[in-house]
Amino acid sequence: MISTVSPRAFLVGILLLVALLASVSVTSFAASAGQPGFFGDAADSDTAAAATATDEPLVSGKVVAVDAARNRITLEYRPIPQHFLEGGTRIFDVAKTVALKGLSAGDKVRFDLERDGRRYVVIRLENSN
Repeated sequence: MISTVSPRAFLVGILLLVALLASVSVTSFAASAGQPGFFGDAADSDTAAAATATDEPLVSGKVVAVDAARNRITLEYRPIPQHFLEGGTRIFDVAKTVALKGLSAGDKVRFDLERDGRRYVVIRLENSN
């Protein structure tokens, strides 16, 4: 037995799907619009806006741990859409040109990443304290 769907029913179904998807994206945008910066302060939001305004792809984060011997840093960070990374905590390799000297747990930083195969490498790091 072959089932057929009328063009009108098909169109109604598509319209309902579009309406559902539109309401989900508007709701999630409205929920995130009034929230303070990632670390709860207004200055952090200003820092992110300044990075966008000057077209610098720097991401805000907080140092969790520094392993200078292995040239690695553990960062708590915001979502990084250009690299398809959700916000969270991760251990990053650090490029040899980036100095880890003077950084310690709890420092606020701004950084830029580069993808190298399956890993991400910090290629620029600025202390925001």
